[in-house]
Amino acid sequence: QAPAAPAPHPPYPAPPPAPQGGTPYAPPHPDPSWPQYQPQPPYASPSPYPPQFQAQPPAMPGPVRAAQIVIFATTGLAVLLTVLVAVAAGAEASGRFFATYLMSAVLCVLAFRYPTAGNGVRVTSLVLASVQILFALGATARGVPLGILPLGSAVAVVVLLSQGSAGQWFRRHRTNAVPPPHF
Repeated sequence: QAPAAPAPHPPYPAPPPAPQGGTPYAPPHPDPSWPQYQPQPPYASPSPYPPQFQAQPPAMPGPVRAAQIVIFATTGLAVLLTVLVAVAAGAEASGRFFATYLMSAVLCVLAFRYPTAGNGVRVTSLVLASVQILFALGATARGVPLGILPLGSAVAVVVLLSQGSAGQWFRRHRTNAVPPPHF
C-alpha cells in the first residue's frame, strides 16, 4: 500500500493590489481576511505590566530642585529690585545694583537645563555661584542695599549642588543614546 499523499493546503488569498504610488507590502485599508494582517494595539494602550514594574523617569533629587528654585527666586527678585532702583535712583544706580546679581542671571539660564544636562552644567553652576559669592561680598563691602541676599543664595546653591545626590543626578545615564562620561 502506498502512503496517502497529504491533502493540499488551501492557497492564501492574494494580497490586495498596491495603491497608486504606494507600496505593495502594506494595504491601504487592513483586510482582516488577509492572513498576515494582525491588528496592532493603539499607541496609548495601557501597559501589560503592573504599575510597580513600569519604567518611570527618575525624579530630580531634592537638592537639585531646591537649587533650581533658589536660582529662579533670586533672579526674579533681582529683576524686580533692579526695576525699583531704576525708578527711584536712575539707570546708573540700577546698573550698579544689578551687577551684584549678574551671575544669578547666567545661573538662571543654566538652571533650566538641570533636568536634562550633564555634569558640566553642574560644575559651571558651582563656579558661577562661587563668583557670585565674590561679587556679593564686594557689594556688601560697598554698602549696596540687600547685597547680602545674593551672597546667601549663592552659598545655598554651592551647598545644594555639592551634595552627593546632585552629583549622581548630573552623572546619571540618559536615554538619548549618549554614553555617560567616565570620570
